[in-house]
Amino acid sequence: MGGSALVVVNPAARGDAARLGGDVRAHLAAAGWTVATADRLVGPEPGVDLVVAVGGDGTVREVALGLARSAAEGPPLLIVPGGTGNSVYRALWGDRPWPGVLDDALTPGRHRVRRLDLGRWSDDGRAFLLGLSAGFMARVVEVSAGLEGTGGRERYQAAAVAALDDLRPFPGRVTVDGTVMAAGPLTMVSVGGARHRAGTFQLLPRSVLDDGLLDVCTIGEVDAAGFAELAGRVVDGTHVGRPGVGYTQGRSIVIERTDGEPLAVETDGDVEAGTGSRITITVVPGAVPVVAPPEPVAG
Repeated sequence: MGGSALVVVNPAARGDAARLGGDVRAHLAAAGWTVATADRLVGPEPGVDLVVAVGGDGTVREVALGLARSAAEGPPLLIVPGGTGNSVYRALWGDRPWPGVLDDALTPGRHRVRRLDLGRWSDDGRAFLLGLSAGFMARVVEVSAGLEGTGGRERYQAAAVAALDDLRPFPGRVTVDGTVMAAGPLTMVSVGGARHRAGTFQLLPRSVLDDGLLDVCTIGEVDAAGFAELAGRVVDGTHVGRPGVGYTQGRSIVIERTDGEPLAVETDGDVEAGTGSRITITVVPGAVPVVAPPEPVAG
């Protein structure tokens, strides 16, 4: 039994989103679905039963924000991984190939709809689905944009190695629900969202996508060797509890540079400009309906 699907493909996404978009449209048509295509989603789409986002985490965020703008119950979002890290997809489906995931999304009883939280971090409505980071992870994203000859998660891994050569803690403070969590030199602050960043680094191993809370991880001042040791632990989430690592959850988070300089920030794999020296992040519980497996894979 078919329905109506809108396939959103970001032509500027890194990865193979453009090719995948054609494959997804063909897959839906073969299943008897009516398919329309767009390169962005700015609001609810009447008469659509399913919205499919083909691209990376930045594309997924933009489509999710479009769906979240509707006060009424709208169509759910299905993610097809066509970017570099694809961390939101991994949080929902692990590393399953997308054709089987799409088949499950079209078959009653083989999926469910979860309402995922958003993190709102700006007065102008900017938000994230995957996560926000200041410090080292923001530098990794910046470096990755200039790397040639590598793609997928390997691009971020190579960028992380390169960023270690320029490891610079910043004077900062992190406050969670009114209580200071960390203060002093900070190498990295990560808030989210999904457990993994860049598809590989399990920065927030306790995060749950729809619990109404944002997880927060801070790493204080460490040298390159110490940070490299922590990075090895981040892959499986065992960095939590190590010296210099803070971890908590909350609904309102303030990140600030105490020297007044602008924060280096990335959200969902995109470097943000004009953030100022202080940002406040609040959770928006259950903002986005998303197609997910019957049982959680990673949060």
